[in-house]
Amino acid sequence: MKLSAFSLLAVLAPLHAFAFNGTINTLADRLTGQHAVYNLVLSKLRTHDITGATGQMSFNVTDGCTGWATTQHMILIVRNVDGSLTKSVSDYVTWESKDGKTLSFSLSESDNGGKTQIDDAGVATHTGPDNSGIIRYTTPANTVLKMPAGTLFPMQHTEALLAAGRAGKTFISPLLFDGTTADGVQATFVTVLGHHDPEKTKWPALDKYASTDVDIAFFERKNDDETPDFRTSMRYYENGVATGLGLDFGDFVMTGTLSALTIPPSSCPASKRARIFGN
Repeated sequence: MKLSAFSLLAVLAPLHAFAFNGTINTLADRLTGQHAVYNLVLSKLRTHDITGATGQMSFNVTDGCTGWATTQHMILIVRNVDGSLTKSVSDYVTWESKDGKTLSFSLSESDNGGKTQIDDAGVATHTGPDNSGIIRYTTPANTVLKMPAGTLFPMQHTEALLAAGRAGKTFISPLLFDGTTADGVQATFVTVLGHHDPEKTKWPALDKYASTDVDIAFFERKNDDETPDFRTSMRYYENGVATGLGLDFGDFVMTGTLSALTIPPSSCPASKRARIFGN
């Protein structure tokens, strides 16, 4: 998700020491597959060009034993000031290996006419023990970018913020690559707003999990502008499910309410369920 994106600036050293000390592996064992559907409604306008917006987003995670397969499908309908409607449909698909080495990704969008265009696609690989690596895009064609040390993939990023909440941290600032931009790695700043012990919820599948409230800002690394390109907030449960979404697109803000949730049983041996950081 951005739920990747969850998804994220420069305080990487504390994150490195924190992320690889075993805490995340403990949390990783709690991540599960999921099918979640969110109804999106307009909660704030910052422009006179738009008079309304509505939408829906589905988020699916499949535990493939050696990796996580994720698909995100979002439909957004915006009503313009002249009364016309703009419909956008986006599909985001990834495979992230549990050893933390590989992320394959594809982001496609369609416009009012229904014509689909692939915006970004390719494979990113961590080649160094410090999580540096290479991104090889197939779209845009023949594009190769470097990933600096400390770059996390989406599931790693989710685990890092969950571990931060559990440890009582107030913020972390990991680098993120999730495949949603042709500009490569993004800077993220995650503010931890609170941590909650397990409690009864509307969704019984979440009752046994602690949760963390976070606000995540995404920035272009090449841009010194302190205004984020995108911002999201949510409550993340330790199995990876998010509730209470806030999606800030700049001109307007959408609120996402979880309307359906299924947690499928895992068919993977315990030893293969989750080892995002290996070791």
